[in-house]
Amino acid sequence: MDNRIGHLVVWPERCRGCQSCQLACSFAKAGVFNPARSMIVMERDVETEHTAPLFKPIGCDLCGGDPACVKACKYKAITYEPQDNGYKILVKQRKGASE
Repeated sequence: MDNRIGHLVVWPERCRGCQSCQLACSFAKAGVFNPARSMIVMERDVETEHTAPLFKPIGCDLCGGDPACVKACKYKAITYEPQDNGYKILVKQRKGASE
């Protein structure tokens, strides 16, 4: 099984905009703590005035099946669901605080 297969699930309402996911991603990818080097950008919803992570799926490889962004997020705004089959990274936006 390819360890890079799975789903990153984003829970926008859980995000506090702390950028821990961005810093963890940039360190995992480029060895520096620099949000500009991250595969994650923070997007602000103008209607709700809420900030949430948005992924650049072309550059994200799920850190080989152990995403640094998921480990860095203490608010559980990003979760990882490993999958047995498939060839893509799927990023879902979910509303609701369940799970």
